[in-house]
Amino acid sequence: MSIECSIGVVTYFGRFESYFKPLIKKLSFLFPDYDINVWINGHHDTVKQVKYLREVTAFLRNYCNIRYVTNLEHQPLARGWNWLILMSRCGHVLIFNDDVSVDWEFRHRLEHLHRAPKIFTLNNSWSHFVISKKIVRAVGWFDERFLGIGDEDGDYMCRLAMQGIPLGNIAIHGLHNFMAPQDDAGWAPLSGAIHGKYSRINREFLMKKWWRSDYGLVPKKGSFKVRYHEAEWDVALNTDLEGMPEYYPLECLQASENGKPGRRYSVATLLAQTCSWAHSLYWRLRLTAGGWLRRFFGLRWDE
Repeated sequence: MSIECSIGVVTYFGRFESYFKPLIKKLSFLFPDYDINVWINGHHDTVKQVKYLREVTAFLRNYCNIRYVTNLEHQPLARGWNWLILMSRCGHVLIFNDDVSVDWEFRHRLEHLHRAPKIFTLNNSWSHFVISKKIVRAVGWFDERFLGIGDEDGDYMCRLAMQGIPLGNIAIHGLHNFMAPQDDAGWAPLSGAIHGKYSRINREFLMKKWWRSDYGLVPKKGSFKVRYHEAEWDVALNTDLEGMPEYYPLECLQASENGKPGRRYSVATLLAQTCSWAHSLYWRLRLTAGGWLRRFFGLRWDE
């Protein structure tokens, strides 16, 4: 089964040279026929941000299949995710943080996933996840009241579990998460940091919105369980908090949820598919050969 998806990337100026440019170069080669959208977040230092926007937009104009949205001031990560869904031409959206890397085999692996759920993380991380527009119609948008970065994914997991919708996970080769620190983050004037790279204001809002067993006692009324990795929490929605706004009418979602995006098959597409398949085959043969060497000769492939 081939997942028909758009690709979305969220980024800000602190990641431009070290992470974002290499990622875009690889994505543009591996996915020349895919719809790729970029959310360029803002920053509190206007002089830095204007200089950065000139550089990043000049860079992105080199790629004909990439569209982008720029912001002068910092915006919530949840808003970036929502806009990448809105911009998508396909029924599914693969969303990346900018501090990831894809190897040559990634396209082949992605297009040969079987029985993929409607929403799932890749390699147990929200730094790269796939969400369908059907899920957004059922669960709603990401909550933009999380003003910084962090815990907007935990909130969505609670909302999925409250409706009995499982969050899937698929292990996939060819994908690496650097987990880079948030150096000179755009949200820094709004909030202190926790765990080195997340907004304290987001954690405080999560604790205000949800009763969760890892923070304290949970009311029995309306409680349910949320599982993620090896963790399990008892959770209940704090109904005293004002309900989440409808940020965008669901009619804004394009009606391509069951359709295909109209892939542009070309020499570039064929080359990208072949390179990805060949790299996947190479590693499969290498691992097989390494297993035989260890089994019969006690040797390691890298010796």
